[in-house]
Amino acid sequence: MNFFSILLFVLSIILIVVITIQPSKGEGLGSIGGGGQLFFGKNKGFEAFMEKLTTGLGIAFFLIAIIAQLF
Repeated sequence: MNFFSILLFVLSIILIVVITIQPSKGEGLGSIGGGGQLFFGKNKGFEAFMEKLTTGLGIAFFLIAIIAQLF
Protein backbone atom coordinates (compact mmCIF):
# COMPACT_ATOMS: atom_id res chain seq x y z
CA MET A 1 0.00 0.00 0.00
CA ASN A 2 1.30 3.39 -0.86
CA PHE A 3 0.87 6.70 0.94
CA PHE A 4 -2.21 7.78 -1.04
CA SER A 5 -4.04 4.52 -0.34
CA ILE A 6 -3.48 4.91 3.39
CA LEU A 7 -4.50 8.57 3.24
CA LEU A 8 -7.64 7.64 1.32
CA PHE A 9 -8.53 4.99 3.91
CA VAL A 10 -8.05 7.39 6.84
CA LEU A 11 -10.02 10.12 5.07
CA SER A 12 -12.89 7.73 4.36
CA ILE A 13 -13.11 6.73 8.04
CA ILE A 14 -13.15 10.40 9.10
CA LEU A 15 -15.82 11.18 6.50
CA ILE A 16 -18.01 8.32 7.76
CA VAL A 17 -17.71 9.55 11.35
CA VAL A 18 -18.48 13.17 10.43
CA ILE A 19 -21.54 12.19 8.40
CA THR A 20 -22.77 9.92 11.19
CA ILE A 21 -22.61 12.59 13.92
CA GLN A 22 -24.42 15.24 11.88
CA PRO A 23 -27.85 16.18 13.18
CA SER A 24 -30.73 14.95 11.06
CA LYS A 25 -32.54 17.39 8.81
CA GLY A 26 -35.74 15.59 9.80
CA GLU A 27 -37.36 15.70 6.39
CA GLY A 28 -36.49 12.50 4.57
CA LEU A 29 -38.90 11.75 1.73
CA GLY A 30 -41.56 14.06 3.16
CA SER A 31 -40.48 16.88 0.88
CA ILE A 32 -41.66 14.94 -2.18
CA GLY A 33 -45.30 15.09 -1.15
CA GLY A 34 -45.12 18.71 -0.06
CA GLY A 35 -44.66 17.94 3.61
CA GLY A 36 -41.42 19.89 3.99
CA GLN A 37 -41.45 22.01 7.12
CA LEU A 38 -37.85 23.20 7.22
CA PHE A 39 -37.14 26.89 7.57
CA PHE A 40 -34.27 28.57 5.79
CA GLY A 41 -31.64 30.17 7.99
CA LYS A 42 -31.85 27.49 10.68
CA ASN A 43 -28.40 26.16 9.80
CA LYS A 44 -26.28 27.93 12.44
CA GLY A 45 -23.29 27.13 14.56
CA PHE A 46 -22.53 23.44 14.82
CA GLU A 47 -24.72 22.42 11.88
CA ALA A 48 -23.10 24.95 9.55
CA PHE A 49 -19.63 23.87 10.64
CA MET A 50 -20.44 20.20 10.09
CA GLU A 51 -21.87 20.91 6.66
CA LYS A 52 -18.73 22.80 5.60
CA LEU A 53 -16.50 20.09 7.08
CA THR A 54 -18.39 17.38 5.20
CA THR A 55 -18.11 19.32 1.94
CA GLY A 56 -14.38 19.84 2.42
CA LEU A 57 -13.77 16.21 3.30
CA GLY A 58 -15.82 15.06 0.32
CA ILE A 59 -13.79 17.22 -2.05
CA ALA A 60 -10.53 16.04 -0.48
CA PHE A 61 -11.67 12.41 -0.79
CA PHE A 62 -12.51 12.90 -4.46
CA LEU A 63 -9.17 14.57 -5.26
CA ILE A 64 -7.08 12.03 -3.35
CA ALA A 65 -8.94 9.16 -5.07
CA ILE A 66 -7.97 10.64 -8.43
CA ILE A 67 -4.37 11.22 -7.35
CA ALA A 68 -4.14 7.66 -5.95
CA GLN A 69 -5.04 6.28 -9.37
CA LEU A 70 -2.24 8.25 -11.02
CA PHE A 71 0.50 6.92 -8.74
